[in-house]
Amino acid sequence: MIAAAALMTAACRKESADDGKVDFLLTVRMPISVENPVLKSIGVTFTDVATGGKTDVAEFASAGEGTYTVAASLLPGSYNVDMSGVIVYTSGGAEVESYIEASREGVAVAAGGTTSENSLTVETTVSTIASDDFVIEEIFFTGSLTPEGMQYYGDQYIKITNNSDRTLYADGLMIMQSAFLTTDKYDYNPDVMDEYFSINSSLMIPGSGTDYPVAAGASVVVAITALDHTQYNANSIDLSNADFEYFNPLDDEDVDNPEVPNVICSFLEEGDYWTFHNRGFKSYAIGRLGDGVTAESFAADYYYAPEYELVVPGFGSFPMDTDAWKFPNSWVIDAVNLSIKEQFAWIVTDPSLDSGWTYCGKVDGDQTRYGKSVCRIGVALPDGRTVLKDTNNSTADFTPEAVPSLM
Repeated sequence: MIAAAALMTAACRKESADDGKVDFLLTVRMPISVENPVLKSIGVTFTDVATGGKTDVAEFASAGEGTYTVAASLLPGSYNVDMSGVIVYTSGGAEVESYIEASREGVAVAAGGTTSENSLTVETTVSTIASDDFVIEEIFFTGSLTPEGMQYYGDQYIKITNNSDRTLYADGLMIMQSAFLTTDKYDYNPDVMDEYFSINSSLMIPGSGTDYPVAAGASVVVAITALDHTQYNANSIDLSNADFEYFNPLDDEDVDNPEVPNVICSFLEEGDYWTFHNRGFKSYAIGRLGDGVTAESFAADYYYAPEYELVVPGFGSFPMDTDAWKFPNSWVIDAVNLSIKEQFAWIVTDPSLDSGWTYCGKVDGDQTRYGKSVCRIGVALPDGRTVLKDTNNSTADFTPEAVPSLM
Protein backbone atom coordinates (compact mmCIF):
# COMPACT_ATOMS: atom_id res chain seq x y z
CA MET A 1 0.00 0.00 0.00
CA ILE A 2 1.34 3.41 -0.95
CA ALA A 3 0.64 6.25 1.44
CA ALA A 4 0.80 9.79 0.17
CA ALA A 5 -0.92 13.11 0.55
CA ALA A 6 -3.07 14.86 -1.98
CA LEU A 7 -4.55 18.32 -1.58
CA MET A 8 -8.14 18.96 -2.62
CA THR A 9 -9.36 22.52 -2.70
CA ALA A 10 -13.03 23.16 -3.40
CA ALA A 11 -14.44 26.58 -4.23
CA CYS A 12 -17.94 27.76 -4.98
CA ARG A 13 -18.29 30.23 -7.77
CA LYS A 14 -21.19 32.24 -9.18
CA GLU A 15 -24.76 30.99 -8.98
CA SER A 16 -26.53 30.24 -12.24
CA ALA A 17 -29.63 32.35 -12.84
CA ASP A 18 -31.34 29.49 -14.71
CA ASP A 19 -31.45 26.59 -12.25
CA GLY A 20 -29.99 27.92 -9.03
CA LYS A 21 -26.91 25.72 -9.28
CA VAL A 22 -23.45 26.79 -8.22
CA ASP A 23 -20.23 26.18 -10.14
CA PHE A 24 -18.01 24.04 -7.96
CA LEU A 25 -14.32 23.54 -8.65
CA LEU A 26 -12.33 20.70 -7.13
CA THR A 27 -8.56 21.00 -7.29
CA VAL A 28 -6.49 17.84 -6.84
CA ARG A 29 -2.76 17.94 -6.33
CA MET A 30 -0.75 14.80 -7.00
CA PRO A 31 1.15 13.16 -4.11
CA ILE A 32 4.59 14.61 -3.47
CA SER A 33 5.99 11.29 -2.21
CA VAL A 34 6.06 9.62 -5.65
CA GLU A 35 8.09 10.48 -8.72
CA ASN A 36 6.48 12.07 -11.78
CA PRO A 37 2.85 11.34 -10.88
CA VAL A 38 0.29 11.72 -13.65
CA LEU A 39 -3.48 11.43 -13.27
CA LYS A 40 -4.93 8.86 -15.69
CA SER A 41 -8.57 8.93 -14.66
CA ILE A 42 -10.80 10.18 -11.89
CA GLY A 43 -14.33 9.77 -10.63
CA VAL A 44 -15.96 12.17 -8.19
CA THR A 45 -19.42 11.69 -6.65
CA PHE A 46 -21.18 14.56 -4.90
CA THR A 47 -24.06 13.26 -2.74
CA ASP A 48 -26.65 15.76 -1.51
CA VAL A 49 -27.04 14.97 2.19
CA ALA A 50 -30.66 16.20 2.28
CA THR A 51 -32.02 14.47 -0.81
CA GLY A 52 -29.56 11.65 -1.50
CA GLY A 53 -29.21 12.88 -5.08
CA LYS A 54 -25.87 12.19 -6.70
CA THR A 55 -23.81 14.14 -9.21
CA ASP A 56 -21.01 12.16 -10.87
CA VAL A 57 -18.12 13.82 -12.67
CA ALA A 58 -15.33 12.02 -14.51
CA GLU A 59 -13.83 14.83 -16.59
CA PHE A 60 -10.72 16.62 -15.42
CA ALA A 61 -8.25 19.19 -16.69
CA SER A 62 -4.58 19.83 -16.01
CA ALA A 63 -3.91 22.97 -14.02
CA GLY A 64 -0.14 22.88 -13.99
CA GLU A 65 2.50 20.43 -12.82
CA GLY A 66 1.01 17.94 -10.41
CA THR A 67 -2.37 19.68 -10.23
CA TYR A 68 -5.72 18.87 -11.83
CA THR A 69 -9.20 20.34 -11.61
CA VAL A 70 -12.68 18.84 -11.70
CA ALA A 71 -15.65 21.13 -12.35
CA ALA A 72 -19.22 20.42 -11.22
CA SER A 73 -22.52 22.30 -11.12
CA LEU A 74 -24.39 21.79 -7.83
CA LEU A 75 -27.40 23.14 -6.03
CA PRO A 76 -26.58 24.92 -2.75
CA GLY A 77 -26.60 22.53 0.20
CA SER A 78 -24.47 20.07 2.12
CA TYR A 79 -22.63 17.33 0.22
CA ASN A 80 -20.59 14.22 0.85
CA VAL A 81 -17.74 14.11 -1.63
CA ASP A 82 -16.14 10.81 -2.68
CA MET A 83 -13.23 10.73 -5.09
CA SER A 84 -11.23 7.87 -6.59
CA GLY A 85 -8.69 7.96 -9.36
CA VAL A 86 -5.85 6.20 -11.09
CA ILE A 87 -2.35 7.65 -11.15
CA VAL A 88 0.82 6.56 -12.91
CA TYR A 89 4.25 7.34 -11.50
CA THR A 90 7.87 6.21 -11.79
CA SER A 91 9.44 3.80 -9.31
CA GLY A 92 12.84 2.24 -9.81
CA GLY A 93 12.84 3.30 -13.43
CA ALA A 94 9.57 1.47 -14.13
CA GLU A 95 6.05 2.82 -14.59
CA VAL A 96 3.75 1.96 -11.69
CA GLU A 97 -0.03 2.37 -11.50
CA SER A 98 -1.85 3.03 -8.25
CA TYR A 99 -5.20 4.27 -7.00
CA ILE A 100 -6.09 7.41 -5.10
CA GLU A 101 -9.21 7.94 -3.06
CA ALA A 102 -10.56 10.63 -0.79
CA SER A 103 -13.81 11.48 0.93
CA ARG A 104 -15.23 14.35 2.92
CA GLU A 105 -18.61 14.67 4.62
CA GLY A 106 -20.76 17.74 5.06
CA VAL A 107 -19.12 19.98 2.45
CA ALA A 108 -21.10 23.23 2.35
CA VAL A 109 -22.05 24.68 -1.04
CA ALA A 110 -23.41 28.17 -0.42
CA ALA A 111 -25.56 30.26 -2.72
CA GLY A 112 -23.77 33.49 -3.54
CA GLY A 113 -20.77 32.58 -1.43
CA THR A 114 -17.33 33.88 -2.31
CA THR A 115 -14.49 31.61 -3.34
CA SER A 116 -12.75 31.95 0.03
CA GLU A 117 -15.95 31.39 2.00
CA ASN A 118 -16.68 28.13 0.19
CA SER A 119 -13.14 26.78 -0.07
CA LEU A 120 -12.15 23.40 1.32
CA THR A 121 -8.78 21.77 1.92
CA VAL A 122 -8.43 18.15 3.00
CA GLU A 123 -5.54 15.74 3.41
CA THR A 124 -6.21 12.47 1.58
CA THR A 125 -4.56 9.09 1.35
CA VAL A 126 -3.42 7.43 -1.82
CA SER A 127 -3.79 3.69 -1.54
CA THR A 128 -4.01 0.53 -3.57
CA ILE A 129 -7.65 -0.62 -3.63
CA ALA A 130 -7.04 -3.51 -6.00
CA SER A 131 -4.10 -5.84 -6.54
CA ASP A 132 -2.67 -6.75 -9.91
CA ASP A 133 -2.34 -10.49 -9.36
CA PHE A 134 -4.38 -13.44 -8.12
CA VAL A 135 -6.54 -12.88 -5.05
CA ILE A 136 -8.57 -15.15 -2.82
CA GLU A 137 -12.12 -14.30 -3.90
CA GLU A 138 -14.00 -16.75 -1.72
CA ILE A 139 -13.51 -19.46 0.89
CA PHE A 140 -16.38 -21.84 1.60
CA PHE A 141 -14.98 -23.39 4.75
CA THR A 142 -18.10 -23.98 6.84
CA GLY A 143 -19.52 -26.89 4.89
CA SER A 144 -23.24 -27.59 4.96
CA LEU A 145 -25.86 -29.45 6.95
CA THR A 146 -27.76 -32.45 5.66
CA PRO A 147 -31.58 -32.38 5.78
CA GLU A 148 -31.20 -34.45 8.96
CA GLY A 149 -29.05 -31.73 10.53
CA MET A 150 -25.74 -33.62 10.24
CA GLN A 151 -22.48 -31.80 9.49
CA TYR A 152 -21.16 -32.22 5.93
CA TYR A 153 -17.82 -30.64 4.99
CA GLY A 154 -16.63 -32.54 1.92
CA ASP A 155 -18.05 -29.68 -0.17
CA GLN A 156 -15.51 -27.07 0.95
CA TYR A 157 -13.75 -25.03 -1.73
CA ILE A 158 -11.65 -21.96 -2.38
CA LYS A 159 -12.06 -19.66 -5.38
CA ILE A 160 -8.98 -17.81 -6.64
CA THR A 161 -9.45 -14.99 -9.15
CA ASN A 162 -7.18 -13.17 -11.60
CA ASN A 163 -7.59 -9.56 -10.45
CA SER A 164 -5.35 -8.12 -13.15
CA ASP A 165 -6.10 -6.94 -16.68
CA ARG A 166 -4.00 -9.65 -18.35
CA THR A 167 -3.78 -13.44 -18.52
CA LEU A 168 -2.01 -15.06 -15.58
CA TYR A 169 -1.00 -18.68 -15.04
CA ALA A 170 -2.13 -20.70 -12.04
CA ASP A 171 0.76 -23.18 -12.37
CA GLY A 172 2.67 -23.50 -9.11
CA LEU A 173 0.22 -21.43 -7.09
CA MET A 174 0.20 -22.55 -3.45
CA ILE A 175 -2.74 -22.52 -1.02
CA MET A 176 -1.46 -22.42 2.56
CA GLN A 177 -3.06 -22.92 5.96
CA SER A 178 -1.69 -21.14 9.02
CA ALA A 179 0.10 -23.09 11.70
CA PHE A 180 -1.41 -20.87 14.37
CA LEU A 181 -5.02 -20.24 15.41
CA THR A 182 -6.52 -16.76 15.41
CA THR A 183 -8.40 -17.73 18.57
CA ASP A 184 -5.37 -18.67 20.71
CA LYS A 185 -2.49 -16.25 21.10
CA TYR A 186 0.88 -17.42 22.35
CA ASP A 187 4.31 -15.83 22.47
CA TYR A 188 5.96 -18.08 19.92
CA ASN A 189 9.76 -18.26 19.98
CA PRO A 190 11.28 -17.42 17.62
CA ASP A 191 8.80 -14.78 16.49
CA VAL A 192 9.20 -14.61 12.70
CA MET A 193 5.86 -13.08 11.72
CA ASP A 194 7.38 -9.86 10.36
CA GLU A 195 9.25 -11.93 7.77
CA TYR A 196 7.31 -15.19 7.36
CA PHE A 197 3.83 -16.67 7.28
CA SER A 198 3.92 -19.78 9.48
CA ILE A 199 2.09 -22.69 7.84
CA ASN A 200 1.42 -26.32 8.68
CA SER A 201 0.10 -27.55 5.33
CA SER A 202 -0.20 -26.49 1.72
CA LEU A 203 -1.67 -27.44 -1.63
CA MET A 204 0.04 -26.59 -4.92
CA ILE A 205 -1.56 -26.31 -8.35
CA PRO A 206 0.44 -28.46 -10.78
CA GLY A 207 1.85 -27.37 -14.12
CA SER A 208 5.07 -26.45 -15.89
CA GLY A 209 4.44 -22.71 -15.94
CA THR A 210 1.95 -22.15 -18.74
CA ASP A 211 -0.37 -25.15 -18.51
CA TYR A 212 -3.23 -23.38 -16.72
CA PRO A 213 -3.91 -19.90 -18.13
CA VAL A 214 -6.48 -17.79 -16.29
CA ALA A 215 -7.93 -14.85 -18.22
CA ALA A 216 -8.34 -11.44 -16.64
CA GLY A 217 -11.30 -11.57 -14.25
CA ALA A 218 -11.61 -15.36 -14.47
CA SER A 219 -11.33 -17.76 -11.53
CA VAL A 220 -10.17 -21.23 -10.61
CA VAL A 221 -11.99 -23.35 -8.04
CA VAL A 222 -10.05 -25.78 -5.87
CA ALA A 223 -12.41 -28.26 -4.23
CA ILE A 224 -11.71 -30.53 -1.30
CA THR A 225 -13.64 -33.20 -3.23
CA ALA A 226 -14.73 -32.53 -6.83
CA LEU A 227 -18.06 -34.36 -6.75
CA ASP A 228 -21.69 -33.45 -7.18
CA HIS A 229 -22.36 -33.30 -3.47
CA THR A 230 -26.07 -32.74 -3.99
CA GLN A 231 -26.30 -36.48 -4.69
CA TYR A 232 -25.33 -37.11 -1.07
CA ASN A 233 -26.68 -33.97 0.58
CA ALA A 234 -29.58 -32.01 -0.91
CA ASN A 235 -28.32 -28.87 0.84
CA SER A 236 -24.88 -29.05 -0.74
CA ILE A 237 -23.11 -27.99 -3.96
CA ASP A 238 -22.18 -29.54 -7.28
CA LEU A 239 -18.38 -29.34 -7.41
CA SER A 240 -17.90 -31.93 -10.15
CA ASN A 241 -16.76 -29.15 -12.52
CA ALA A 242 -14.13 -27.72 -10.18
CA ASP A 243 -10.82 -26.83 -11.82
CA PHE A 244 -8.73 -28.76 -9.26
CA GLU A 245 -9.31 -31.02 -6.28
CA TYR A 246 -7.47 -32.28 -3.25
CA PHE A 247 -6.72 -36.00 -3.17
CA ASN A 248 -4.49 -37.86 -0.74
CA PRO A 249 -3.36 -41.14 -2.31
CA LEU A 250 -2.21 -42.30 1.15
CA ASP A 251 -5.79 -42.20 2.40
CA ASP A 252 -7.72 -45.22 1.13
CA GLU A 253 -11.02 -43.56 2.09
CA ASP A 254 -10.43 -40.42 -0.01
CA VAL A 255 -12.37 -40.11 -3.29
CA ASP A 256 -10.67 -39.05 -6.55
CA ASN A 257 -12.50 -37.58 -9.53
CA PRO A 258 -10.36 -38.66 -12.50
CA GLU A 259 -11.78 -35.84 -14.64
CA VAL A 260 -10.39 -33.11 -12.34
CA PRO A 261 -6.63 -32.50 -11.91
CA ASN A 262 -5.28 -33.07 -8.43
CA VAL A 263 -3.34 -30.45 -6.51
CA ILE A 264 0.01 -31.43 -5.03
CA CYS A 265 -0.13 -31.96 -1.26
CA SER A 266 2.71 -31.07 1.10
CA PHE A 267 3.49 -32.26 4.62
CA LEU A 268 0.81 -34.98 4.57
CA GLU A 269 1.21 -38.44 6.01
CA GLU A 270 -0.86 -41.59 5.81
CA GLY A 271 -4.25 -40.99 7.36
CA ASP A 272 -4.03 -37.19 7.06
CA TYR A 273 -6.88 -35.30 5.46
CA TRP A 274 -6.48 -31.70 4.29
CA THR A 275 -9.50 -29.57 5.12
CA PHE A 276 -10.37 -25.97 5.87
CA HIS A 277 -11.01 -25.31 9.56
CA ASN A 278 -14.81 -25.37 9.46
CA ARG A 279 -15.23 -23.02 12.43
CA GLY A 280 -12.90 -20.45 10.90
CA PHE A 281 -10.02 -20.48 13.41
CA LYS A 282 -7.24 -20.63 10.78
CA SER A 283 -5.92 -18.17 8.22
CA TYR A 284 -5.08 -18.81 4.58
CA ALA A 285 -2.74 -17.42 1.95
CA ILE A 286 -1.77 -17.98 -1.66
CA GLY A 287 1.73 -17.55 -3.02
CA ARG A 288 4.54 -19.05 -5.05
CA LEU A 289 7.89 -20.53 -4.13
CA GLY A 290 10.90 -18.31 -4.78
CA ASP A 291 13.29 -18.81 -7.69
CA GLY A 292 15.17 -22.07 -7.47
CA VAL A 293 13.10 -23.36 -4.54
CA THR A 294 11.31 -26.67 -5.01
CA ALA A 295 8.60 -28.18 -2.83
CA GLU A 296 11.18 -30.65 -1.52
CA SER A 297 13.82 -28.05 -0.71
CA PHE A 298 11.22 -25.80 0.90
CA ALA A 299 10.07 -28.61 3.20
CA ALA A 300 13.66 -29.25 4.23
CA ASP A 301 15.06 -25.72 4.44
CA TYR A 302 12.13 -23.75 5.85
CA TYR A 303 11.01 -26.04 8.65
CA TYR A 304 11.02 -24.68 12.18
CA ALA A 305 9.53 -25.67 15.53
CA PRO A 306 8.34 -22.57 17.40
CA GLU A 307 8.18 -22.95 21.17
CA TYR A 308 5.58 -21.49 23.51
CA GLU A 309 4.22 -21.77 27.04
CA LEU A 310 0.83 -23.39 27.53
CA VAL A 311 -0.75 -22.02 30.68
CA VAL A 312 -3.48 -24.17 32.26
CA PRO A 313 -5.20 -22.33 35.13
CA GLY A 314 -4.90 -24.32 38.31
CA PHE A 315 -2.28 -26.69 36.88
CA GLY A 316 0.63 -24.50 35.83
CA SER A 317 2.68 -23.64 32.75
CA PHE A 318 3.95 -26.23 30.30
CA PRO A 319 6.63 -25.77 27.59
CA MET A 320 5.33 -26.72 24.16
CA ASP A 321 6.42 -26.67 20.54
CA THR A 322 4.73 -27.26 17.20
CA ASP A 323 5.71 -28.19 13.65
CA ALA A 324 5.64 -25.32 11.15
CA TRP A 325 7.21 -24.05 7.96
CA LYS A 326 8.28 -20.46 7.31
CA PHE A 327 6.87 -19.11 4.05
CA PRO A 328 8.53 -15.74 3.27
CA ASN A 329 6.10 -12.82 3.26
CA SER A 330 7.70 -11.64 0.03
CA TRP A 331 6.40 -14.82 -1.67
CA VAL A 332 2.83 -14.31 -0.47
CA ILE A 333 0.40 -13.00 -3.09
CA ASP A 334 -2.71 -12.70 -0.92
CA ALA A 335 -3.80 -13.60 2.61
CA VAL A 336 -7.06 -13.81 4.56
CA ASN A 337 -7.42 -14.11 8.33
CA LEU A 338 -10.52 -15.92 9.62
CA SER A 339 -11.88 -15.91 13.15
CA ILE A 340 -15.03 -15.44 15.26
CA LYS A 341 -15.93 -12.43 17.38
CA GLU A 342 -16.41 -14.41 20.58
CA GLN A 343 -12.87 -15.81 20.59
CA PHE A 344 -10.77 -13.61 18.29
CA ALA A 345 -7.31 -13.18 19.84
CA TRP A 346 -5.00 -11.96 17.06
CA ILE A 347 -4.25 -12.03 13.36
CA VAL A 348 -1.59 -14.59 12.45
CA THR A 349 -0.14 -12.72 9.48
CA ASP A 350 2.06 -9.68 9.39
CA PRO A 351 -0.25 -6.65 8.96
CA SER A 352 1.39 -5.93 5.61
CA LEU A 353 -0.29 -9.12 4.31
CA ASP A 354 -3.62 -8.70 6.09
CA SER A 355 -4.46 -6.25 8.86
CA GLY A 356 -8.01 -7.49 9.49
CA TRP A 357 -10.15 -10.63 9.61
CA THR A 358 -13.51 -11.94 8.43
CA TYR A 359 -15.87 -14.62 9.62
CA CYS A 360 -18.83 -16.99 9.34
CA GLY A 361 -20.48 -17.40 12.71
CA LYS A 362 -20.13 -15.20 15.77
CA VAL A 363 -19.66 -17.81 18.52
CA ASP A 364 -17.79 -21.09 18.69
CA GLY A 365 -19.87 -23.86 17.14
CA ASP A 366 -22.37 -21.37 15.71
CA GLN A 367 -24.99 -23.51 13.94
CA THR A 368 -25.93 -20.59 11.67
CA ARG A 369 -22.54 -20.63 9.94
CA TYR A 370 -23.25 -23.66 7.76
CA GLY A 371 -23.86 -22.98 4.09
CA LYS A 372 -22.11 -19.60 4.26
CA SER A 373 -18.79 -18.35 2.92
CA VAL A 374 -16.60 -15.26 2.99
CA CYS A 375 -16.63 -13.41 -0.36
CA ARG A 376 -14.44 -10.55 -1.50
CA ILE A 377 -16.20 -7.29 -2.39
CA GLY A 378 -16.21 -6.00 -5.98
CA VAL A 379 -15.33 -2.38 -6.72
CA ALA A 380 -15.69 -0.29 -9.87
CA LEU A 381 -12.55 1.52 -10.99
CA PRO A 382 -12.57 4.89 -12.72
CA ASP A 383 -11.29 3.21 -15.90
CA GLY A 384 -14.54 1.21 -16.11
CA ARG A 385 -13.22 -2.15 -14.89
CA THR A 386 -14.78 -3.99 -11.98
CA VAL A 387 -12.22 -5.72 -9.79
CA LEU A 388 -12.10 -7.32 -6.37
CA LYS A 389 -11.24 -5.01 -3.49
CA ASP A 390 -7.83 -5.74 -2.00
CA THR A 391 -6.59 -3.27 0.59
CA ASN A 392 -4.88 -5.98 2.65
CA ASN A 393 -7.61 -5.66 5.27
CA SER A 394 -10.04 -8.58 5.22
CA THR A 395 -12.45 -6.74 7.51
CA ALA A 396 -12.96 -4.14 4.77
CA ASP A 397 -12.40 -6.37 1.74
CA PHE A 398 -14.79 -9.26 2.45
CA THR A 399 -18.49 -9.82 2.97
CA PRO A 400 -18.79 -12.17 5.94
CA GLU A 401 -21.46 -14.85 6.13
CA ALA A 402 -22.18 -14.54 2.41
CA VAL A 403 -24.19 -16.86 0.19
CA PRO A 404 -21.65 -19.15 -1.54
CA SER A 405 -21.24 -18.23 -5.19
CA LEU A 406 -21.51 -21.87 -6.28
CA MET A 407 -24.57 -22.74 -4.20
